[in-house]
Amino acid sequence: MSNCRGRRPSPRAILILSLLAQFACATPQPQVQNPFLGTWANADNDAITIRPDTVVVNQPNGQSTALGNDVCGGVFGFAYATWSSQKLTALVSRQPGLGKNLSELLVAPTYPVAQLHCDHGDQTYILLNDRQLVVIYRDGDIGAIERLARR
Repeated sequence: MSNCRGRRPSPRAILILSLLAQFACATPQPQVQNPFLGTWANADNDAITIRPDTVVVNQPNGQSTALGNDVCGGVFGFAYATWSSQKLTALVSRQPGLGKNLSELLVAPTYPVAQLHCDHGDQTYILLNDRQLVVIYRDGDIGAIERLARR
C-alpha cells in the first residue's frame, strides 16, 4: 500500500487537471430563456414584440415602433420583476369593475411582470402562462386591460 503524503503530483497529472478545469470553464452554461420574449397578439391580431430591453409596437401596415427615449419624450423605463396579485390589482384601484375583472384573471399569489414606463403612461405585462399575457395600460388614474396570446 503506497502513501501519497509527501509526494509531488506528476507533470502528467497537473496537465490533465488543468485541461479538465479549462473544459469545465469553457462548457457553456444553459441560458435561462426569458418567457416574455417574442410576439404577442390580441383577438384583433394587433401585435407587439417584447425584446429584452423594450417593447415594439407592430402596426397593421407593417411599420414597427420600438418604444424608447426617442418615442417616449425622454421618459422611458423597462424592467422585469415578480409582483403580487394584490399589487397588480391595485394598479387599477380607482376602477372597481376593472379591478374585479383583473382579480378574476389573477388567481395565483404572484406573477412575473414586465413593466414599461413611457412618458406619462405605463404598461404592465403579466405572464399568466407560457402562452398568455394580460396587459394593464395606465395613463394617470385611467386604466385598461387586454389579453394577448403568443404568436
